[in-house]
Amino acid sequence: MIHRASALAIFALAFGSASVHAAGERPPAFQSQANETRPPDERSAPLDRVVQTPLFNDWSFRQSLAEQGVTLIAQFIGEPAENDRGYHGSGWAYAQDLEFGTVLNLRKLGWSDDGVIRVLFSDRVGPAIQQDRTGAYIQNQAYWGQGQTFRFDEISYERTFFSGQLNVKGGFYSMGNDFGGLPYVCNFNNNGNCGHPLGLLYGSGWLDSPTGGWGARVKWTEPSGWYAQVGAYDVTPARKRHSQGFNLDFSNTTGVIVPLEVGFVHGETPDDYPGTYKIGAYYDSSTVSDVDDPKHMVAGRSGGYIQAAQQIWKTHPGALQGLSVFAVATLSDPKTGLFRTSYEAGLSWRGPLPGRNDDIVSVGWVQESISSSVRRLEEQLGKPGQTDEQLIEVNYGWQVAPSLLVRPAVQYAVRPGGYSTRPDTFVFSAHIQLTF
Repeated sequence: MIHRASALAIFALAFGSASVHAAGERPPAFQSQANETRPPDERSAPLDRVVQTPLFNDWSFRQSLAEQGVTLIAQFIGEPAENDRGYHGSGWAYAQDLEFGTVLNLRKLGWSDDGVIRVLFSDRVGPAIQQDRTGAYIQNQAYWGQGQTFRFDEISYERTFFSGQLNVKGGFYSMGNDFGGLPYVCNFNNNGNCGHPLGLLYGSGWLDSPTGGWGARVKWTEPSGWYAQVGAYDVTPARKRHSQGFNLDFSNTTGVIVPLEVGFVHGETPDDYPGTYKIGAYYDSSTVSDVDDPKHMVAGRSGGYIQAAQQIWKTHPGALQGLSVFAVATLSDPKTGLFRTSYEAGLSWRGPLPGRNDDIVSVGWVQESISSSVRRLEEQLGKPGQTDEQLIEVNYGWQVAPSLLVRPAVQYAVRPGGYSTRPDTFVFSAHIQLTF
């Protein structure tokens, strides 16, 4: 499997560019593509993010394709990790992820007056520390999981109407690409922070990248920064399996999940202090087991979340560098959710050292609280009851080059799996990200 991923990496090196953008200057031919390399509704990322310059940003063939409306995408991520102890001992694990695909600008191609089509594949290989050693729910390597396989992630169409206020997207893709995301959380190596809250993933048919699902989303954005969006997606949990990387059918579909989100995003100039605030809810029509009595089936499950991120301090007026904070809380269905509640909080400081304006220091905390119904059932069966699991991470994101990010981290896992019988452990991890 490692050889397969290496072959794909060679393909990416030969033909790829990036889905995330420059921390430095772009060549003039690519400057006009700065927003159009991404789907229209992904252009509102916070001002103080550190975007990546593709390794082959100067390649004339790639620039020519982008000017014609074809932007190629490729990104490699490697995540080694080692724990000092665990209920299965200590050890080392390495997981990696390769993503590649293309974004087609239909206006530039002359196919339509507006809109983009996005096609994306991914390949994941390698083991994980929490699976092999610690028994935790929170992954120390965020880019591990969902079958560790070669996968068709996305084919979607997106366009805007009414001067950009109405955005419509549909196709086969992860609903998490549009709902429940938050700035700064992916400045971390663990998936309790990076990605979407685990309460959503363990409490419903919510899908996070790379696994896709069929669905559509409609979003309305006001010039003031307020927005509202609603979507509907099929729930097919089997697609996460190793053998289901190219499963696009509905043979194992259990229901439909409908997310609703309202939020406020502000900050448009370097003088602003950018912020993102959102509240969301979902309903999943699937029939699943009651966590209090697995023999009893429950029709439908629901939950919600609150998220906030805000830059609170700048190194000087007009600077992108400074300190930002974030917080997240989720609530899952009491009858079906493994985690009744989950919480996150943290901070990121961009430019912590002189001359290192694109480096980021981050500190984060996550808590996943096991449902009392699960704990009660375990105790009735004479098993140790699960309570809550926590993880703390401190890391330093080192922007080695415009296309290369290296982020070493120290994590401390408390009650892995929610069991007090499993030893707390330090995990030393790294995130190595190369954008082609």
